[in-house]
Amino acid sequence: HRLSLVGILYCLNMGERSFRKLVLGVILTTIILYALLFLDTQCYETGGKIHNAFFVNTDGCRIIAMDVMNPTIAKYTDWEWKDKRFYLKCPHQTWFRTEVANGDWYLKLTRDIDRILQESDLTHDWQIKCYWFRIKIKGRWRAKIYGPTMFPLEYPYALKVPKGLRHMRVKCLNTFTNKTLHDDAHFFIQPPPEKLLKKPPATLKYWDGEKHSSGATSPISVMILGLDSVSHLNLLRQMPRTVRYMRQNMSQVEFWGFNKIGTNTYPNLIALLTGLSAAESEAYWVRQKCMDNLPLIWKEFKRAGYNTSFAEDMAIYSMFYFGKPGFKRPTTDNNLHDFMVDLYINRQASSVSDTHCMGERAFMDILLEMNDRLLPHTQRYPFFSFYWWANGFHEFFNSPRLADGRFERLLRSLDDAGITNNTIIFFMSDHGLRWGLFRSSFQGMIEDSQPFLSVLYPKWMRLKYPMAIKSLVGNAHSLVTTYDLHETLKHILEPSSLEDTSITQKTEELWKLKGSQTPRAVSLFLPIPPWRNCNTSHIPSKFCLCHKQIPIPESNRVVTKSASIIIDYVNQLMVEYPVCIPLQLDSIESAYFAAPQRDDDFYIEKGHKNVYPEKGPFWKKQKYEDRDIVVRLKTKPGNAYFEGMTRRQGSKLSLVGEVVRVGGEGNRNNDCIDNPLLEPFCHCAL
Repeated sequence: HRLSLVGILYCLNMGERSFRKLVLGVILTTIILYALLFLDTQCYETGGKIHNAFFVNTDGCRIIAMDVMNPTIAKYTDWEWKDKRFYLKCPHQTWFRTEVANGDWYLKLTRDIDRILQESDLTHDWQIKCYWFRIKIKGRWRAKIYGPTMFPLEYPYALKVPKGLRHMRVKCLNTFTNKTLHDDAHFFIQPPPEKLLKKPPATLKYWDGEKHSSGATSPISVMILGLDSVSHLNLLRQMPRTVRYMRQNMSQVEFWGFNKIGTNTYPNLIALLTGLSAAESEAYWVRQKCMDNLPLIWKEFKRAGYNTSFAEDMAIYSMFYFGKPGFKRPTTDNNLHDFMVDLYINRQASSVSDTHCMGERAFMDILLEMNDRLLPHTQRYPFFSFYWWANGFHEFFNSPRLADGRFERLLRSLDDAGITNNTIIFFMSDHGLRWGLFRSSFQGMIEDSQPFLSVLYPKWMRLKYPMAIKSLVGNAHSLVTTYDLHETLKHILEPSSLEDTSITQKTEELWKLKGSQTPRAVSLFLPIPPWRNCNTSHIPSKFCLCHKQIPIPESNRVVTKSASIIIDYVNQLMVEYPVCIPLQLDSIESAYFAAPQRDDDFYIEKGHKNVYPEKGPFWKKQKYEDRDIVVRLKTKPGNAYFEGMTRRQGSKLSLVGEVVRVGGEGNRNNDCIDNPLLEPFCHCAL
């Protein structure tokens, strides 16, 4: 009490101003102490989960995390979809459906006959005559239909499909005028599911009786579902329902460092399917003028007793046929190539640009239908299936949104049918968007090199193969390529190689290798070494996400010289085509130095202490003097946009890799040459 009294007397003797300062100080101190003890005072910015501000943060590679959405990106959505309507509608009605009854395929009329007659201004079904044709593809663009067989459009409105027939075209005509009333095409998976399910497994040609009677580890099926030209971030923007279903309902790993290794589809997917680079693969097909001898991984699966399937919805631009000779004979058990080529030749426009239909079915849905038709087969025996969707995805930033609900339903149907219980699914793309306004932006350029990849696996694998799955999950933020996916597929072919003993041994062998000894392909079931970089992964500098992009003024001499080299290269390509006008520089749109990421670069820029020192075998304490320069330019005539990379080595400036067209006024004025690979570089004089 004595101390309190002294304090009060002291306060009374203080001036009023001093007393107020004391009280204010006590109040502020109390508030600060309360905030420190009970409140989280850090400011947060809403966004996705980011690991140390990098998608990949290893000794050999750092890939900076980028926004999924911000106002700059949103404007590309507004520009393409001004009415905010996202739907896909085909112009015509489908009359027939394919069904299985009593072990046979039937073509059944499912549209109301009275409505058909009313719309055709007819009164009786006999006034309509229908034909079915066999389809034969001649060359790249021609489809021949032969053997027309008439069938009456009368009750019970069903046509029994000949045994073994895989696809047919159907036409219905007005008997009086011969006007075409209906034109469609249908495919049939053989054998029909009912017949298949009645057969004992030993009678199936895909069944390896010796292997399955020996009690060996059960084979794991593989399904590759690919969407052309979809970056990882654009998948998150445009297909939220599909992403949500995978993350919440499936065992999956999402890869943030998946880096493309080539300009377009072929170099990226040939590495997946063969383990070869595009240049290496030429030894198997250039002289032979056919691609049948390629060491495709599905051939290995077929030899192991798997049923195999391959289909692309844009077969006319297939990775094996676009500017390439293709196959003389199908290399898989189920193949839709000829059928899809016929559909493309007879395609109909939909409500969305560059998205095609046949009847009321979009090309996208026809390929989804094939997957659905194969479900009874995939439930019966191990399978390897490769499906690739490109129609609609290839051209537009927002097109993947049209597929969101469809692919959510696909994954749900695979779950419901039990397919995912014993199947590893690779849901992926080959590269990001390569065309249009978004691709011309800085982020669009980066996303071009970062396709999406998710690996979905059966839950039981966590218990049976814990180390393999631990590595798979641990590689989510590593630098990954399609070379690695090929090694992963080889791992799946031998399930015993996924056991802990084998994984431990292979990991030890891998981690003994350093520098250039590190293989370019590492299975995702093994831990990818942290010192891996673009060189050891065989990723060309132009596509390397581990490089940082440093803007350069467009007026810089090295930029203008690079632009000149790029245009000279394009014009040299067209020397044999005098009908194409030589291009000239209209303007330089942007330019960047592409330099390997250095630890000090990041942390000096960010103002942070260097807490992630380089320890990998590729770090050299020397100034990086050789520079790669990425230049995007516009040419005239035609207002086409091109992008290329040059490398400065001392005073020498050389072109690196390919020049690619990334936008412009479409391909409206390049049909004067018959070379699909060079069409983007031609502006016709005629």
